[in-house]
Amino acid sequence: MASLFLIRPKMFGTAVILSACFLLLFSLLLQAQPSPAYPAVLSGPYTVQKDENGKYWFADSAGRRFLSIGINNITPEPFRPRPNTQYYNPVPTVFGGDFHAWKQEVLQLLRDHGFNTLGAWSDGRLYDGPIPGTICLYVAAHSSDRCLDALRPDFEKRVRQNIQTALERYPHTSNLLGVFLDNEMPWYGHAPWGEIPNSTLLEAALALPKEDAAHQAAVKFLQQRYSSADNLAKAWGKPLDSWDNLTPDYARSCLSPAAHQDRQAFIGYAADAFYRLSAQVVRQMMPGVLILGTRFAAYAPQPVIEACGRYCDVISFNDYRAAPAADPDMIARYWIWGGQKPLLITEYSWRAEENTSGNPNTGGAGAVVKTQAQRAENYQKYVEDLLSYPIVIGAHWFEFADQSPQGRFDGENSNYGIVDIYHRQYTELLAAMKQTNSQIAEIHAKSSKTAPAELPKPKKVRLEIAQRPERSPSIDLLHAEPLKNPELFQAPDASIQLEALAQNQGVQIALQTGRDWGCGLLLFGPKGAKSVRGADFASDLDGYSAVELDAEIPQALAFQCFIDEAGVDRPDAASYDTRAGDDAESFIFALIHGSGTRKIYRLNLAELEPRTAWGNQKGAGRVDLFALKGIGLYFPGSQGNHTIKLYALRLVR
Repeated sequence: MASLFLIRPKMFGTAVILSACFLLLFSLLLQAQPSPAYPAVLSGPYTVQKDENGKYWFADSAGRRFLSIGINNITPEPFRPRPNTQYYNPVPTVFGGDFHAWKQEVLQLLRDHGFNTLGAWSDGRLYDGPIPGTICLYVAAHSSDRCLDALRPDFEKRVRQNIQTALERYPHTSNLLGVFLDNEMPWYGHAPWGEIPNSTLLEAALALPKEDAAHQAAVKFLQQRYSSADNLAKAWGKPLDSWDNLTPDYARSCLSPAAHQDRQAFIGYAADAFYRLSAQVVRQMMPGVLILGTRFAAYAPQPVIEACGRYCDVISFNDYRAAPAADPDMIARYWIWGGQKPLLITEYSWRAEENTSGNPNTGGAGAVVKTQAQRAENYQKYVEDLLSYPIVIGAHWFEFADQSPQGRFDGENSNYGIVDIYHRQYTELLAAMKQTNSQIAEIHAKSSKTAPAELPKPKKVRLEIAQRPERSPSIDLLHAEPLKNPELFQAPDASIQLEALAQNQGVQIALQTGRDWGCGLLLFGPKGAKSVRGADFASDLDGYSAVELDAEIPQALAFQCFIDEAGVDRPDAASYDTRAGDDAESFIFALIHGSGTRKIYRLNLAELEPRTAWGNQKGAGRVDLFALKGIGLYFPGSQGNHTIKLYALRLVR
């Protein structure tokens, strides 16, 4: 500004005017430049762009590129609160009934901490402000069989009606980032997650009344693949005398490769109809609005992801992780199966035992940590790792406020919020969010990570059997004195009972496999093989190379044999007990059908495969038996009632 004092006297009046204008313009420019923690005001319509370096971004109407950093469920009013519970309700309790005051404070809080998106289920009255929003349309409403609704007549009409119903809660839609077609749909047939090979969308369709168009579509689909019921029976491995007897129980009882292929094909058929027709209606009713997928519950069947990628602009999924890092295998699958559409993570979170709402965290998804400082650290690590992928364009935290400590409408009672139920901020978490959010665009732009070029290779099992000449030629886990009594497990609708056979010949196993995932048992190692380290049941049975099962198993019953290492636990466990020296994996043999007579089934350990439904999925894939929990038998569901006679279960050389 020193140059202002060098103006000649005769130019003084003009100079004053010019300098005043300059100061005013400079002041306005300063006001127009947002700080890193206070994002620029964005305006739609929005697009998805790929930059010259192969990085994906959202972009607004002015061409400004950004990543969608959002919070879910920003609302001052609980959804269907349960009687006699405490919950977040700040307008009457904190703001004296002034909704506008709450709204302004919340929008300021979000912008001050670098959030630029209103996540799903946020209050519609927020959408006229500076922050773009998202809406979950629930185009097929909320029925448990909505994944099949596109196979019924007038689906497009119902989609149109459901969109209109959803939009009634959102009077302001001029600044929408995009819409979700649905949330956590039950694409696995029985639930939104957890694959059960013989309880899929096909069995769900066949379980509907015969007059239901979705049931008829499933039968017609199979009729087009097989010219007769007899041909289907030959492929599926069980007699079927007519199409009228194609029941869900029949389908569930068939475990052949052809039956599995037909299930996957039908899932793809139903998914393509759903995404194609619903996306068509959305684009007619809401032109220019991005379709952000259906918020998958972690994984989804491959044919569904493929269909989503064909018709949506973005693929979205919810991802509750124990470790604060993205899963490269999951990202590769969604990217490649989804036809290379960019990815948006629409739910993730960590809960803490230390919280000011009194949340017990006994209901809800995701890991529980000790402190708010750990929540803050996990946010920073996860978001920085996730958004360093060039194909990930956003992440939405679940959620704005803590749930009721006595349980929300469905019983969840967790510390998910950035504020507690009294509208008090979790300052450590918010500080980490502010710092991370201010840097994440630069991290995304400068990251050296590249898009996955191929799917993760199936993990191979490596057999490493030690030379243990002192071992006996075989050891029978059924008859040796065990470290622990057999462990029985069953689905809620199944049962399994053991009864000793006469003269100590073995055990009789009475099964009712139910219609869910089934049942099974696990035999522990003998006391003489107890490991020197690890859990009390850990056993060292290294030196053997095969399992022999001496049993009388009905011909109609299929089963699998598996081996659990000592520290085995859920695939998403936060940590594993590896004191015995193992890495907590589980391994399983291929499906076997009973012979109907007494028989010795010999299973070579070299034929084991990783068990994807149980155990540490990041282990070394090494079978060595020196730190074992036990050996078990698993009976898939929907196979009815059976009785087995088990005479021996041996490890042999």
